[in-house]
Amino acid sequence: MATWVGRILRGLGFLLGLLYFATEDLARFLVAPVLAALAKLGLWQRAERLIAALPPYGALCVLAVPMLVLEPVKLAALWWIASGRLLAGAAVLAAAKIAGMAVILRLHAIAEPKLLSIPWYRSIHDRVLSWRRRIYLAVMVRGGLRHALQRAKVALRGFRVRAIELRARLERFVR
Repeated sequence: MATWVGRILRGLGFLLGLLYFATEDLARFLVAPVLAALAKLGLWQRAERLIAALPPYGALCVLAVPMLVLEPVKLAALWWIASGRLLAGAAVLAAAKIAGMAVILRLHAIAEPKLLSIPWYRSIHDRVLSWRRRIYLAVMVRGGLRHALQRAKVALRGFRVRAIELRARLERFVR
């Protein structure tokens, strides 16, 4: 029983990781021109210098600000989606996600040397990069996204079969 649960969890983790990293890369691609234009502004350059001069935990706090500002916006977008305003909610959610990732990616690039001086942060950072490399390598080696989706379909089918078997066992046990 533990093996099929593990396979399902690994498959879901793989798909969630792939979705997250692909979204992050898409955000990088989409906002690169905007960030390049902003980087030329004097105010933006001063802000970057101030962030780069912060101590490690100060830089970590600055990195948290966009997340704290955008989470209520994302929740409002989900509320709109749930209340029937699908297009407006989806548009706001996508814009908040892409803008948030772009700002966080830029802030992280500026503050990364300071952040990596925090031992627990470096450990998490290295694990996430290792996970990202493994996911992308698996997608490239195993035939791309189609294979990943087929793996998810098989895993979910296996989960469904196991759930039916478990339900039958429980019904026999109750009788």
